[in-house]
Amino acid sequence: MYIPWYTCSDVETLEQHQFGILEQCLYYYLAGEAQRKASNFGVAHALASLPPSVGPKPSPIAIKFHQITLQHFQLNEFLKDLTINGYMEVSWEDPRLSWDQQQWKFSKMTVHSIAHIWVPILTAQTYDTAIRNGDFMEMRKIQVLYNGTVDTLINFSLKTFCDDADFKNFPDDVYKCCYQIEPHLNQDIIQFVTDGKPVYTDPKYFRDYGWFMSGTVPSVRADGTQLTQLGFCINLQRASNSIRTELTLPMTVTAILFLLSPFLGQIHIQITAKMFILFLQFITLQLFSNRIAPFLGSASATPKLLRFHEYAMTMNTLSIAVSIFLWMCSKIRRNLPPWGWLIQCSQVINKFFCIFNSTDLGFDEASSLEKGGISTNYQADWTNAFVAIHGVAVTIVSVLFVLGYLLVL
Repeated sequence: MYIPWYTCSDVETLEQHQFGILEQCLYYYLAGEAQRKASNFGVAHALASLPPSVGPKPSPIAIKFHQITLQHFQLNEFLKDLTINGYMEVSWEDPRLSWDQQQWKFSKMTVHSIAHIWVPILTAQTYDTAIRNGDFMEMRKIQVLYNGTVDTLINFSLKTFCDDADFKNFPDDVYKCCYQIEPHLNQDIIQFVTDGKPVYTDPKYFRDYGWFMSGTVPSVRADGTQLTQLGFCINLQRASNSIRTELTLPMTVTAILFLLSPFLGQIHIQITAKMFILFLQFITLQLFSNRIAPFLGSASATPKLLRFHEYAMTMNTLSIAVSIFLWMCSKIRRNLPPWGWLIQCSQVINKFFCIFNSTDLGFDEASSLEKGGISTNYQADWTNAFVAIHGVAVTIVSVLFVLGYLLVL
């Protein structure tokens, strides 16, 4: 084959088809040299069939992952799986593809098909899992430098299931989705190497869709069989405040109304108000459940907001039960006065806490107290005592409610 010898300036000014012919000449020259050196193996097209290192004790082949870039993602919050699309910048050394730069007058050539040279066959996790998930990898833009360095881009589409342990912090939960890449062929001689750069997003094509995404630094590890693996994780956190406002505002309003209910004075008015608040809590719980239903799926954790809804409704129901019981106790007619210490304590409580200084005396009891000089009806003392007891009880419930808010949320 006749190969024209050009000067450096001539090579730079070649037409595209002329430069392509020169690259083909170089490739067939390198392929012939590789075939001659591997003649004892008895394989055809050794440059593509055999790895760079062959023999009884082949040296490891380092596959370098320079950068992993994401272009698109799709999260299924019901099944808790994440599909990512992007590309990886990968390189390795193949001494059979090196040439004399001064002789051939150019420093790199483009390989238009992966069938022309040896390339590592990679798969995600295990081969069977990759097939079920629909994972694929495709090499593009393969370029070879004069020193035998092969640079390529690997387009990928990978799918994995995410860790939902942080779902308890919904809507501020973080999805942690991890991926593993390993060689499918030549596993005994391939080793992975990384440049220590984190996973990036392509600003031209990537859209966050209301999520804050961060990628970890890819790391290389070996499993129990010393099979090299490249692992990296993607963390997704919601970046939309609308969901947070939609879920927390009704809960906050009902909680404030519950804490303000003791200021309404008479016990029966407080009971009516707390029943209305309980109705609002039921409505809020239904709206909350319908809002997060698409995200529950196989989640094993319960969101903190949902747990606080449960706690708030329990405390409100307990408060209503206590109020009804003490209100009914205050309506029972008694002909004996309460204990002296109870009268004194109720007077102190109702004096210093004006919100409890209200009575539920009926018309008959009030009239009898006004007409009689020495009343034998001690209903007023008992009512004041139960009002004080009720005030202390609802205060304890309110304190427990606030403590539960601090502990649960």
